[in-house]
Amino acid sequence: MKPLSGAKLTPGESFKRTPEFHPRINSMIPKTKTVLPTAAGGILIISAITSITGLLIMNFYVNEFLPEITDAMTPINLIFGPVCIFVLLGGICAMLRRGWGISIVASIVSFFVVLIFGWLCGAVQAMLGIAALLMLLLSRDEFKSRKRGE
Repeated sequence: MKPLSGAKLTPGESFKRTPEFHPRINSMIPKTKTVLPTAAGGILIISAITSITGLLIMNFYVNEFLPEITDAMTPINLIFGPVCIFVLLGGICAMLRRGWGISIVASIVSFFVVLIFGWLCGAVQAMLGIAALLMLLLSRDEFKSRKRGE
C-alpha cells in the first residue's frame, strides 16, 4: 500500500502488485479465438452444397439421357445423400465451435466425394476436405467442451 504522506518507497515496493487490485489469473496468455474453425466450417458447407448439387445434376442427366439405369441411381442417392447432409452438419458445428468430433468425422467423410464425382472434380473437393481437417485439428482447443461452465 502507498503511504498517504510523501514518504518515499523503495523500488521494489513501488512496482509491487497488491492482490486487491491485481487478482491472480491462471494463465498470462490471453484466450483468443482464431478464424480456423469458421474457415473449416465454411469449407465443409461449400463441399456439402456442391456435393448435393452434383447429386441432383447427376440424377437429372441420368433420368434424361439414360433412363434404363435410373433404378441403379437409388442406392447411390440413399448412400451419398445422407453423407452430404452429415458433412453440412459438420460444417455448421465447426462454425458454431461445438462438436469437434462431429466436425472431424465430417471432414474425413468429405473425402468420399471422390466416389461420386470421379477423379477430376472429386479431387478438388477431397483437397478441401483435407484443408478443413487440418484446420480443425489445429483449432481443437477453441471448441466448447461438454463440461458445464466452459
